[in-house]
Amino acid sequence: MNQSGSVLYYKGLNGIRAIAALSVLFSHIINGANQLYPELKIHSLDMANYGVTMFFTLSGFLISSLLLIEQDRTGMVKLKDFYIRRILRIWPIYYLYIFISIASLYFLMDINIVNVDILYYLTFFANVPFMLGAGTMAISHLWSIGVEEQFYVFWPWFFFNTKNILKKLIFFVSIFYLLKVIAFLAFKFTDYDIFYSILKVNRFDCMGIGGIGAVLYHYKSRVIDFFTSNPAQWLVLGCLVLMLVEKFRFSLLLDHQLVSLVTLSLILSNISLRKPLLNLENAFFNFIGKLSYGIYVYHKLIVLLLIYYINPISIPNGMKVGVLFFLSLFLTFLISYLSFNYFEKWFLKLKYKYATVKSTS
Repeated sequence: MNQSGSVLYYKGLNGIRAIAALSVLFSHIINGANQLYPELKIHSLDMANYGVTMFFTLSGFLISSLLLIEQDRTGMVKLKDFYIRRILRIWPIYYLYIFISIASLYFLMDINIVNVDILYYLTFFANVPFMLGAGTMAISHLWSIGVEEQFYVFWPWFFFNTKNILKKLIFFVSIFYLLKVIAFLAFKFTDYDIFYSILKVNRFDCMGIGGIGAVLYHYKSRVIDFFTSNPAQWLVLGCLVLMLVEKFRFSLLLDHQLVSLVTLSLILSNISLRKPLLNLENAFFNFIGKLSYGIYVYHKLIVLLLIYYINPISIPNGMKVGVLFFLSLFLTFLISYLSFNYFEKWFLKLKYKYATVKSTS
């Protein structure tokens, strides 16, 4: 942790944001490449899923860390300010993207996505159609933002009284995970598997693992030594390689929890050690990490429109895939950069006014 004046900065976390965002971006580009060149048959769903879990874990860690510091400094949690900060960070780009998607699909592809299902997205319940195995074109990936917003509704209440906070969070994560196991065993292979789907999609346990890590770090627990040890760091590096090559599969009931522990080790190693094995504090990761929210939000529409316009072109399929990769990356980074600097920054400055604990990426 580094503090410049009263501003809190955790080194290396932009690197985790970058890894997570790029995992989702590349996964969806690969899915698009499969549409343009069906013979490729490259699978990439796991990469995107694990990237989202990394985002969840990091979010749980950061939110919990800031709440703990606020409680220490002021003896209270300003709930109103907390929700205002979340609104100013999440809502502007979220609603802008939905509007852009509706207009782009209507005018560029003659597709109208305005129907009753759009209400799920406008009210941050995008995870509901996702749990039902459905989703609205171009905005279906917003399910994860819905999950985070729902998590933010109740999570700060744990920190009104930080006495026994570690036990409270462990109890919450354990109960949520136990319910997931029960739902899996009882309903997964029946006509009532929606009960398991609800718990699987709403990865509150993964965010909770991040929160537990924040508590351990805040109170300087010796457990941190385990997560930052050399064997743990090498194990994490091996797990990341397995994720990259789509071989990180152990169990439906363990995969995402293990990804959360891997992410937590990355977080703790980078903020605790001067020279972690996988040092994520560099200019490239910092650049991508700052744009990560925009990259996650905007990329789906960009890839979708590119597939629509590239597919009819009379060029070899391999060339189509190359054009898709280049333009998807270029346009996603460009639009995310413009959005961050000329749209999001205004809200981030306003958000800063409501921060008891000043932090920066």
